[in-house]
Amino acid sequence: MAQSRANGSHYALTAIGLGMLVLGIIMAVWNLVPGFGQAEKPAGNSSKPDRGGGAILKSKTFSVAYVLVGAGVLLLLLSICLNIRDKKRQSEDITRIQHQASAEPSHQEDRTKMHLPSTTSPATRK
Repeated sequence: MAQSRANGSHYALTAIGLGMLVLGIIMAVWNLVPGFGQAEKPAGNSSKPDRGGGAILKSKTFSVAYVLVGAGVLLLLLSICLNIRDKKRQSEDITRIQHQASAEPSHQEDRTKMHLPSTTSPATRK
């Protein structure tokens, strides 16, 4: 039961990390491709002059994209490290159990030899 919970958390961690990574990449590509970013303003007279707000918005979006990509990569690395650690523990447990199982029969044989009654009956001892 505990193993299935651990696997579920590894899958969730991997899914969240992968989702953040993909979302960050999509945000970065969305800003790089012309026409998908901020809507093009029509050329003509306007009451407000253009102050270059699009560049600030792009830099903020790129910052968010970089943070998402970085966090996604970190979560994926964490998931991989936890998975490797659990596999290592699992293999150590298996070898320990196998070693205990191979050592137990010799102890049981020693115990049974010590507690076995003699093969001669009391009537034949006289």
